[in-house]
Order: sequence, then structure tokens, then C-alpha cells
Amino acid sequence: MENIRAFFDYLLENPVFLVPLLILGAVLVYGILKRLFKVVAIVVIAAGLYYLLMEYFGPGAPDLGLDPAIFC
Repeated sequence: MENIRAFFDYLLENPVFLVPLLILGAVLVYGILKRLFKVVAIVVIAAGLYYLLMEYFGPGAPDLGLDPAIFC
């Protein structure tokens, strides 16, 4: 634990080493958020299409004229 604290103190005293690490962290966070936003957009579009299908066609299965008793 002492070594980690000394490492962070060293980074804070020398911004030449700290700035590239912060930029790398920012790029990683940006990449993760970018991918998550793409997934969220796909889920929103799929949910909207599902809602429209249920609104116009209804949730019921089509009536095929079969007697349900034959399946028991």
C-alpha cells in the first residue's frame, strides 16, 4: 500500500508522466461509452419497432382454425 501511495505521489509531482496516463484513461472511457451508446441506440430502435408491431398487429397469435383440444 505504501508503494502505491508513493507511486501516485511521484505522478502528482511529475505531470510529464501523469498527463499521458490521464489521456490514455480518457480514451479508454470514451471508447467504452461510445460502444455502450451504440448498444443503447440499437435497444431503443428494437423496442420502438416491437411497440409498433404490438400496436398495429396486436399481441395475439393468428387464428389458424385448429381445435386446441387436439394438442392435449
